[in-house]
Amino acid sequence: MVIQTIRIGHLLSSLALLTAVATFPSLTEAAKIIALKSADVDVYNEALEGFRNGSQGSAIIEYDMQGDLQKGKKFLARLRSGPKPDLILAVGIWALQVVAEEVQDIPVVFAMVLNPTTVIGQEARNITGASMNVPIEQQLALLKTISPHVGRIGVIYDPSKTGWLVRQAERLAKDHGVRLVTKAVTSPKDSFAALEAMQDEIDALWILPDLTVLAPESVQYMLLFSFRHKIPVLGLSENQVRMGALFGLSFESGWDIGSQAAELASGILAGKRIEEMPVTTARKLRLTVNLKSAGKLGVHIPKEILDRADVVIR
Repeated sequence: MVIQTIRIGHLLSSLALLTAVATFPSLTEAAKIIALKSADVDVYNEALEGFRNGSQGSAIIEYDMQGDLQKGKKFLARLRSGPKPDLILAVGIWALQVVAEEVQDIPVVFAMVLNPTTVIGQEARNITGASMNVPIEQQLALLKTISPHVGRIGVIYDPSKTGWLVRQAERLAKDHGVRLVTKAVTSPKDSFAALEAMQDEIDALWILPDLTVLAPESVQYMLLFSFRHKIPVLGLSENQVRMGALFGLSFESGWDIGSQAAELASGILAGKRIEEMPVTTARKLRLTVNLKSAGKLGVHIPKEILDRADVVIR
């Protein structure tokens, strides 16, 4: 009877182990990572591949939320009933939003998120990641290189979306000998009056990664304002430059953002505290320059900028 009991106990233990291994491959050899993806879009898939490439040796289980926040929450609820993963990767802002609300006891690394501080609460101590944001210093330096006479940069922003970014930019602007002229708005339609109010106060206009300001009607009005008053615009995407912005800086690829996230994850899995792994900005950038806009604005683009540009619109 004793022998039979031992055998039954051994069998149950073996089944439990097999179940765990089926859920997380190579449990005994690899870190267990759950990759929660906001939706099945190319740039998120590219970031996930960059993360996989930088996390070789880890067992990564992918789950697609399909753009549904409730679906993501239900998945995390099921996850809590099984073996706890070593780390969660949140790809995209919806995945980060769900994880930030639901997970406090597992390290979280995000990728492909713009303005992550709007999602992560001040009290969160388990989250870091690789943002899509372009370093402010590089944007200001580029603007001064292209237009050395610029001393006043116009910025329209929604304090609830990018107030933190504007405060940071105001401090950094002083190092580049420029001053920000800011106008706060709470809706896209407010941007029209804000622009007109600053037309005699600025030498350039900077479009921030602010969802309120990025409404199509706001961006179009900024570009019309630019040509009407011959004020160059620094955009944040190739598309905005094709629409008429003088130039734009954006992250180069989802792959590199995913690779940055993998580096952060590797540090955490190696024992580093999340406080030691601050959120990163894009390290590889893509520069687009519009020479048609430069001609209309009467701006000369230095050869060093044209040589550096990834895309030149002639």
